[in-house]
Amino acid sequence: MTFTEILLDAANQIEGALVVGLAGIDGLGVETVVNDGSEFDTEAVEVEIAGLVNNISKTATALSSGAVKEFYVETENHNILVHVLDKDYFLVVILGPQANLGRARFEARRVSQKLSESL
Repeated sequence: MTFTEILLDAANQIEGALVVGLAGIDGLGVETVVNDGSEFDTEAVEVEIAGLVNNISKTATALSSGAVKEFYVETENHNILVHVLDKDYFLVVILGPQANLGRARFEARRVSQKLSESL
C-alpha cells in the first residue's frame, strides 16, 4: 500500500477525522489527506506540530521520562492527536469536536505500524 492509501484508510476508519498526515520531525510533510472537503493549510499543520513534537520531546528528556510516543491537544474547534513513529516521523490526526478519541488512538497505532513498515 502507498502512504496515501494507508492514510485514506485511517481517515475512513476514524469518524470525525478531518486531516490525517505523515510528516518528518523537521516539519516536512510526507503525505497528508484532508477528509470531507475540510480547509486546512497542511504545510502549517506539519510545521507547527513538528515544533510541538520537538518541544515535548525536550521536556520528556529533561524529566527523564523516556521517548514521547503519543500526545493529544484539545482546542476549542479541533482535537489533535499525534503519534510518534520513530525519531524521524510522526502521524498527526486532526479530529472534529465530536470524533471518537478512543477509535482515533486505536487507528493511529494500527496505521503507524503500517507506515513504519513502509518507511
